[in-house]
Amino acid sequence: MADVLIFDLDGTLIPTMEDYADKAASLMEANFGTPWHMARADYFRTSGLPFEKQLRQLYPQRNDTDSVAGLFETWKDGYLIGVALPPQVAGLLTGWKEAGFRIAVSSNNLQHYVDRMARDWPVDAALGYCPANGSGKGESHFSALEQQFDIPRSRFVFIGDSPNDARIALAAGVAFRGLLTPAFETADFRAIDPQIVLLAGLNELTETLSS
Repeated sequence: MADVLIFDLDGTLIPTMEDYADKAASLMEANFGTPWHMARADYFRTSGLPFEKQLRQLYPQRNDTDSVAGLFETWKDGYLIGVALPPQVAGLLTGWKEAGFRIAVSSNNLQHYVDRMARDWPVDAALGYCPANGSGKGESHFSALEQQFDIPRSRFVFIGDSPNDARIALAAGVAFRGLLTPAFETADFRAIDPQIVLLAGLNELTETLSS
């Protein structure tokens, strides 16, 4: 059984990924000349990383990607003010807390966005991306949560909506549950781990926690 449930943020707890992809594609088309639909597919293909790292990976020969990432973050700052935790998700998180689980958010959104959004959420920890030291979703977050909760990662389950989330969990030795959304197909996750446990909705999580 798990003791700590760690949730990716965008696409897993809040429905933001489609809007992110639209904005990112528009910026990539305007600044790099990539056709919008191709840029949008590239965004999803590299999702799970901070946008600045996505752009560096997608355009390794360019030296202006960080400035475009800055435009994205400026837009996101205002956009996220209007984003709330869906009531059904809040109810699930509350139920898991009441059942005795520690609840954490692990995101590659900037830390101050995560702090602002999760301030009143039913979670025990909310970790985001810190460009100054490179701390982000993955090993640095899992290590921090081990220290904060004094619980080994063998008792963690990480829930995310992208193949990159699955890669992160596999690399860190953390159990993973993949949330299926329109962005990725079952085969995308199975390519990372043929035995991966997939969820059609977060409400299916509890029944998988003893496996």
